[in-house]
Amino acid sequence: MIFRISSCEFPDHADLAVEMWQQLAAEFDRRPVDLLVLPELAGVDSFWSSPTFDEAVWRRAVATHATLDEHLRRIAAKRIVGTRAVSESARRWNETFLWTPERGLVRGRAKALLPQQEGGWEETWFDRGSQHAEPVRDGALCFSELVCTELMVSTAARRLGQSGVQVIAAPRATGDHPRWEVAARMNAIAAGAFVVTANRRGATLAGGSWIVAPDGDVLARTDERNPIVTVDVDLALVDSARLTYPRNVRD
Repeated sequence: MIFRISSCEFPDHADLAVEMWQQLAAEFDRRPVDLLVLPELAGVDSFWSSPTFDEAVWRRAVATHATLDEHLRRIAAKRIVGTRAVSESARRWNETFLWTPERGLVRGRAKALLPQQEGGWEETWFDRGSQHAEPVRDGALCFSELVCTELMVSTAARRLGQSGVQVIAAPRATGDHPRWEVAARMNAIAAGAFVVTANRRGATLAGGSWIVAPDGDVLARTDERNPIVTVDVDLALVDSARLTYPRNVRD
């Protein structure tokens, strides 16, 4: 099955978000995509770079992300995935989502692995979710999300591949260390699945979003001048990849 997949960069400045939403809508106006992956917490400033929690800043981010549907419905995509800031009772989540034109925004799981260091004080801003990433089925697609650090630290990729996942979406907010590309490629190899990772750009966040094939080949990458990439992939490649090394090694 031929599947049209896109990834993008997103500016690390809330005041530039409207322009990027418009660019995404224009990009797919003539040829819609089956799946678009957004960077981590797209559309707000990277407030978690501050070591001090600020209730007003948090509430502003939650309010901004509560209106995501207004932007997503203007984009000609059958599915859009990413993460958003969500408050639930006394909890604060960096939560995955799936958006479709038919169902709107469907909540996923909260990010589990939260760094706590200069540039990313995530334990200060978010509560920890479950580490057990599950397959999500939507029509012909079976996918899952590993969020940023989870792509680096989680051992879920092989399990997800064995459970039938064809695409691992990986929203990120990272610098330019080569370990991020290595992690994306190794997750693709471990799962025997496509990995689509999307990053923010600005300040210490370096951009660089990639679509990776099941054997770790980078099919497309963004840069500052080309913040959106799209590739037509054959999901049947996932079935054949699972029969080959290292996926065929018994646990």
